[in-house]
Amino acid sequence: MTEIPINFLSSRLPIVGVVAYSIHSPHGAVEAHCLSKFLYPTSAEHLLNATVQSSQTLLPADEVAAQYCWVFECLRVYIATRQDGGCLAMLVENNPGVQLSSIQQVLQDFVEMQGEEVSA
Repeated sequence: MTEIPINFLSSRLPIVGVVAYSIHSPHGAVEAHCLSKFLYPTSAEHLLNATVQSSQTLLPADEVAAQYCWVFECLRVYIATRQDGGCLAMLVENNPGVQLSSIQQVLQDFVEMQGEEVSA
C-alpha cells in the first residue's frame, strides 16, 4: 500500500478561495489545514469532518469515485471520494473570485491518482 504524500496539495496551493482542506482515509482524517486567518482551525476541521461524514451517509459512493458540493450561504464544501474510500474535502469561499477550475482540477487529480491509497 502506497500512501498519498502528506504534501499532496502543497504544490497546488495557494488557490484563490480555498480556506481549508482535509484528506481522509477510510478510517479517519489523515491531514487537515486551515488556510484562512478568519476561521478557527478547529471549526473548519469540524465542518469538513461533519460534511464528509454526512456525504458518506446520505450519498454513499459504494466503492465508486464521486464528487459532491455542499453549498452554504458564504462557503462551499467540495468533496472528492476515491474508489478506495479516500476522500479530499475543500472548504471554499462562495464568491465569484474563486479559482473554480483549479479547485476542480485538484479534486480530479485526487480521484485519478493511480495505485496510491489513502492511509493514516
